[in-house]
Amino acid sequence: MTAPVLPDDADRLLRTAAGRCEAVAVRSVDREGRPAVWEVLGTDGRRLFAKRHKNALMHHRETAALTHLAPSLGPGRAPTLLAKDQQALLVVTTALPGTPVITTPLTEAEQREAYRQAGQLAAGIHAQPPTDAPVGEQLPWKQERERALARARDARLPEADIEVLAQATRIEPPRFPLAYCHGDFGPRNWLVHREGDALVVGVIDFERSQAEAPVRRDLMRAMLQLTPHRPDLREAFLDGYGRALSSAEWAACRAWAAIDCPAALRWALDHHRDEEILGYARTVLELLRRPAPTL
Repeated sequence: MTAPVLPDDADRLLRTAAGRCEAVAVRSVDREGRPAVWEVLGTDGRRLFAKRHKNALMHHRETAALTHLAPSLGPGRAPTLLAKDQQALLVVTTALPGTPVITTPLTEAEQREAYRQAGQLAAGIHAQPPTDAPVGEQLPWKQERERALARARDARLPEADIEVLAQATRIEPPRFPLAYCHGDFGPRNWLVHREGDALVVGVIDFERSQAEAPVRRDLMRAMLQLTPHRPDLREAFLDGYGRALSSAEWAACRAWAAIDCPAALRWALDHHRDEEILGYARTVLELLRRPAPTL
């Protein structure tokens, strides 16, 4: 197999960060099919990644998080930023060991341990001061609701499902303070590897990290998209997170899940019917058809 060719600007940035490197694989492509993430091997044997962001905001989010947030998670828990080029929207980072939790064969006990450590990582992320983080979009609730329902119609959801979303978003959820959040926190971005008999989980891909309420995305996703059919994984996540969610946080997670659902459907349909994301949307609709639990 022919090795991929690095673009000149990525090659220059890699040489600045780590000397001469050889691309060994393309790990991600953009919507136009162009390489966006390259795995490279340095002459010293180190695995590195070069990544080109699709826009300046994602570049800013990731470089800010890798600079101010990732080091606080501890050694081996997040990539290290080695170099960046704002004009070319490129970064060079170290490679974390392991494979994504979503594709790694794990026993049920190992899955619980992975979710427990993910909860610890989430707690560490949310505990960091968000002063260096870009602030996420904050729209009036009426506007959020109208946009979500318009997206649901655009995705051609049945009217019964649109009514479910309308009911779930009828009342504005409680507001919470802003915190540093990952923004795409899930098993696709959790890397797991073994050190002897122990599992170690790290987190990658900070291009959606920003200051927002944790219930908006990180906790909503963990509670309502990832674990509704696995209460043992939910319990493990919250054990790692260090506390249970309040009734107000649960109500906010439910409302934001309804807001997120049409956007997730639209994204999945635009990305070759991504079954993982479609599954999250279907799960949320199933949950929202039931009465809200009382805690």
